[in-house]
Amino acid sequence: MSASHSLSPVQADLVRIVSKYVLLEESRRNLKGRCPFHKDQATSLMVSPEKNIFQCFGCGKGGGPIEFVMAIEHKTREEAIQMITASN
Repeated sequence: MSASHSLSPVQADLVRIVSKYVLLEESRRNLKGRCPFHKDQATSLMVSPEKNIFQCFGCGKGGGPIEFVMAIEHKTREEAIQMITASN
């Protein structure tokens, strides 16, 4: 079985992953913080624990746990999956 089939995006806790890089604050049902992908003076990064997704309303980056790790660590999809599974 390849690594791409061994991890479900639902299994990886996006809030835990993002919290390693960004200070998150509660904002109703979501969490918000300063986006690490651009110079962010506001809290334009939104993380939905319920949906396990993130979206930056400043630069437009968004996705799930795998996409976040790919972007912040400059990894391929397979490398990001390996990093996430190693930390679980």
